[in-house]
Amino acid sequence: MNTLDEVTDLIQRLPEPEQRELVAWMTESLDNRWRVAETAPRYGATGDDRETFTVEEYLALEERSSDQYEYAAGQIYAMSAPLQRHKLIAGNLFAAVHAHLRGKPCRPYYEKTRVNIKAQGADYFYYPDLVVACGQTLDDEGQFVDEFRVVIEVMSRTTERIDRREKAFTYRELPSMEEIVLVSQKSALVTLYRRTDDWTPLVLASLEQALELKSIDLVLPLQRIYEGLP
Repeated sequence: MNTLDEVTDLIQRLPEPEQRELVAWMTESLDNRWRVAETAPRYGATGDDRETFTVEEYLALEERSSDQYEYAAGQIYAMSAPLQRHKLIAGNLFAAVHAHLRGKPCRPYYEKTRVNIKAQGADYFYYPDLVVACGQTLDDEGQFVDEFRVVIEVMSRTTERIDRREKAFTYRELPSMEEIVLVSQKSALVTLYRRTDDWTPLVLASLEQALELKSIDLVLPLQRIYEGLP
């Protein structure tokens, strides 16, 4: 495959959902190539240094700071404030999941619940947009929960790469995790990974489709996820 015509022909033969995901990926790639991204800064970084921090140092920083930070294998990253579009999508998801789980043993946690994962000998602490857990809260503030079933990340332009390449793989290391959902805020595009399907991605790219979360017996139309967006 050496010519543009051959590439075009191959793309045209892809199913529509895969074409939409390819367009989203190409848009993100070109944006990153031609734009300086407003990424969250690495804590304590100056120049090209890569100072590492212990888990204890990270937790101490979280304790004394009003800001939130994520921790990935020794690196600390400040979390940027989400855009209004991001907040609306996350709010729609929480409202739907919360209503569905009312009176049931599982509970949704929103925004400020910290998830600790051990993967390949390293520690990771994330703040997903939404997580469903069916175990017990581990501290008085509800920051640590266990028995995770579902995690949902609403992707922004600056977090999509890490959401798809790091978090989508790291969350799988949780033994109880059943489903991982990545939601685009640029367009109606949702990617679902299920343990029972060997984490093969299922791409939903139309408002007429529905997200089925089998682990909590919920079917959620994409129209509801993106409700209220211009």
